[in-house]
Amino acid sequence: MGRIERILSKVDSFNETGRFEEAIKELNKAIDIAPDDPDVLLSFALTYDAMKDLDTSVTYFHRAIEQCPEDAYLWTQYGITLSRNNKHHKAIKIFQHALFLDPIYSIAKWNLGLTYRSIGHYEDAVREFKECLEMEPDSEYFKDEIHYHLGLCYFDMGWTTEAISEFRKHTEIYPDDMFSHLSLGNCFFDLGWIDESVDRFRFIIEKSPVFIPAYNSLALSYAEKGWYDEALETLREALEIAPDDESVKENIDYIEGLKDNEDGLRSFIMYLLLKNKLGIGSFSESN
Repeated sequence: MGRIERILSKVDSFNETGRFEEAIKELNKAIDIAPDDPDVLLSFALTYDAMKDLDTSVTYFHRAIEQCPEDAYLWTQYGITLSRNNKHHKAIKIFQHALFLDPIYSIAKWNLGLTYRSIGHYEDAVREFKECLEMEPDSEYFKDEIHYHLGLCYFDMGWTTEAISEFRKHTEIYPDDMFSHLSLGNCFFDLGWIDESVDRFRFIIEKSPVFIPAYNSLALSYAEKGWYDEALETLREALEIAPDDESVKENIDYIEGLKDNEDGLRSFIMYLLLKNKLGIGSFSESN
């Protein structure tokens, strides 16, 4: 390993532990040795991105790309940084250019799909994800995530049955992924399969008692069945775990409102029934 490689290895270690100032000091040493080295310039770009300094990061990306304009990897890293900083439309153009340079560079295609999903272009995202699998059907990198992301796309497209199929594939591979189980429960809820959604959310809470999203979803499933007391009890349990969680507080307010409305309607119906039984007369009176 040469001197530049040793410095960049130290930079990676510093960045992983948030020691960015020390990383920059090491990079300044590297750039004094090799001012036009694209790996050094890329490391600068990624470090400044980690420091939330996008403008400086972009400057270094441009300098790196000037040195190696045909490098699809550099373009892809640039696109990932832009997408992570919500510059989605620009990121899409960057990923497309990376794929122009290297049409079978699946990492660029994968990140293009993720960016499409971020802006709601679900059909485009599905196309890119599927092409990734066609390019590298045995890639562990894609198999780890592809079914989950396809499920999210299908759900947002309103294709709930297809989403269930993808989420089930993912949970078969990763049975401890609670987010995938949560998504399955939400699909059941969306189809009106409330008993199935209740079972799924209870399963999640049993496996991961601190997973607050499952408490919220379980409470809403109970509320859909009209079990307001059980719903509120579930949310109070969640508050004991996460007393500052605003989503739990909002759901408590929402379900208390539903319960109050139903109690009011029930009282009104009982009043009408009693009135009819006693023969009090028409509810509306004419002069």
